[in-house]
Amino acid sequence: MMDIISQNDVDFFIDHIKESKLNELGTKIWYDSHDRLQKLNQQATLDASEGREEYIKDQLISYGKVPIIVHEAICVAIWREKVLPELLCIIPNPTQSFTLYFILFHETVAVGLLQKILFHEEGVQSLGSYALDLFDHVIFAVTHIAIGNTNNFQIGSKINDMSVVDEIIEHKHKIQFEVGICCIGIMFNMLLHIKNLSLSVTTRMTTNNDVPMLICQLLNVKPWIKLENKKKYIFQDNSWKIMDETNNIIPKQEAHLWLSLHEFFTSEQLRTSYEITQFRKKNLMQLQQLLNDCLLDQIPPLIHLKQCLYRLSLTEVSTGFKRPLIMELNAEIRPTILNTYTKQWKKIARAQMAYLFGNDSYDVAKSLSETYEHIDHFEAKENICAHCRQPAKNRCSKCKKQWYCSRKCQVTNWDRHKTICQ
Repeated sequence: MMDIISQNDVDFFIDHIKESKLNELGTKIWYDSHDRLQKLNQQATLDASEGREEYIKDQLISYGKVPIIVHEAICVAIWREKVLPELLCIIPNPTQSFTLYFILFHETVAVGLLQKILFHEEGVQSLGSYALDLFDHVIFAVTHIAIGNTNNFQIGSKINDMSVVDEIIEHKHKIQFEVGICCIGIMFNMLLHIKNLSLSVTTRMTTNNDVPMLICQLLNVKPWIKLENKKKYIFQDNSWKIMDETNNIIPKQEAHLWLSLHEFFTSEQLRTSYEITQFRKKNLMQLQQLLNDCLLDQIPPLIHLKQCLYRLSLTEVSTGFKRPLIMELNAEIRPTILNTYTKQWKKIARAQMAYLFGNDSYDVAKSLSETYEHIDHFEAKENICAHCRQPAKNRCSKCKKQWYCSRKCQVTNWDRHKTICQ
């Protein structure tokens, strides 16, 4: 059984998790912190996928580190918005992109770890007042992929054929997309455990941000499906794959959206504070045609959602809805970071330029090589038929190791396979 880090390392790494300072992103000390967080994320992924005790989740909650991970995601997002454009103005023709990539990827690591933690009720509880900060960040990331104007990155393009600036922009858009997909899962977990969140978060979901309408938009545009070079791709299991039109399996992010909508309309706390206007009713009614038998077979709880939408179609829109008066809390992390560094973005970019693109930048790549040496274990790979090398869905029932696209290929390949089948 492979481990990325030992239990002693886990305790040490978690104990040393500290909030990153925006103006120190990309320094040697920061890369050490990134290295530790990435290894924790990899180990947590491994533990969850193999059904082991989720020790990292328990320790992060116990040490009170979950709000810090929220801070990490928000800090990098602000750096991407404010500092990265300044950097690319100062150095319009950079010689490499990997130092910037590691900073951008830090947000992916943070939200990936948060999604695993918030799968559990105690994880959501551990957010405390910072649930508001996380929800605002999640809505921003999910809205980003819903509007689609930066989802135009190329799936099949080779990075080597691009200029370095184009490569950086591609990395940025791809990472933002992956963060948005991950945040769909976080949004679902927060809805699932809504009773553990404050009324301010509920207000954000129903009034400040219209979560059901955002979900409607995503379910209609399906940004996880892309057409490129006459091939249709689907983002499934954290990677882009050529879409098999005969495969009707609902991708995880789509299932999370449907289940989020289900939770929204089955939670009295949310339903009673959500005003059904004519516009909202019209958009919700359009979802009825998407709730087909194939979807209902794979996600049976949606039968109840379909019934809710049917009852809603027979209900007159209320004109006398009164919103309750609520003393609303404000998010802390993003405003604090923005106030701390306001009007300093160009100055920070100039300072970071030296170590992000200087001679020492190649030492960074070398120091992080160990962090990413196991990355292949966490990337979903397409299974290939051992005989014809085409995509395969079935594997040998005995050894569980060899994959085949059909019974014919398995029989044809048996003479070769039987020597290793065990």
